[in-house]
This record gives sequence, structure tokens and C-alpha cells, in this order.
Amino acid sequence: LGSAVEQDRDIFSPKPYWKEFRFDLTQVPAGESVTAAEFRIYKARGATRHGNSTLHVSVYEIAAEHSNRESDLFLLDVQDLHAGTEGWLVFDVTAASNHWLVDQKYNLGLRLYVETDDGHSVDPGSVGLLGRRGPRSKQPFMVTFFRASPGP
Repeated sequence: LGSAVEQDRDIFSPKPYWKEFRFDLTQVPAGESVTAAEFRIYKARGATRHGNSTLHVSVYEIAAEHSNRESDLFLLDVQDLHAGTEGWLVFDVTAASNHWLVDQKYNLGLRLYVETDDGHSVDPGSVGLLGRRGPRSKQPFMVTFFRASPGP
């Protein structure tokens, strides 16, 4: 009986899956402003059980971390794609990189979620999103575009 109650609670508060990524932006030359920043992650074919479904991939900036509750998240970009899609996905994370450049201590990374059309959380790895364990040529990375500020 006890386990049934436990399971019930699990069913009503499913733990979402996610992946987190951190990038070092300390290499950015001083006095340069970021015009755009993109997070790129490779999507391989992945498990077939999501075959024909649409996936919603969302990328958040981790705005603050707390010891006693969930982190504060700030939505940066969302993409809807066919589960069978293969190739690089590109997300606009300009807002996050601007926060990080203002103050490094705000660089808590990015968090990525994947959901099905009916709102179920899906393990990003199971649908083919490659993290750091992927082949070198297909690991996630960030591209940052700069404009040197006018002046001396």
C-alpha cells in the first residue's frame, strides 16, 4: 500500500529531464560588445519510439541557483522539430551571453529541456541530442559574434 501512494506522488509530480551546459566567456576581449550568441547542439536520429512526433526543445539561462528550491530559469529560445530530424540545432542565447559579460558570477550556464507535443518531458539523450559524450566533431558549442566598440 505504501508504495502505491509513493508512486502516485511520482505520477503527479514527474521529474523533468534536462541537460546543462556551461561555457567560459572570460576570453572575450574587454570593451567589445556581443552582437549575437548562438548555442549549437547536434541532433542525431535518436530512439525510434518518438519517430513521428514533434519535439519542443527549449533553452533557458540559469539565472540563479538556490539550495532549497529549483533554480530560476529565463527562457532564451524554443524550437519545434520533427523527432526524426538530424543535424545542428541553433538557439539564440544572446541575452544570456550579455548577462554573463556584465558579470561573470551570473554565468551559471544553460539548461535544455525536451518535451513532446502533449507536454511529456523526454530525456534529451534519448532523442539524439549529443552532449559532451558525443564524438568531438558533434559536441555542443557556442558561437559568439562581437563588435568592437567605437573609441580608442
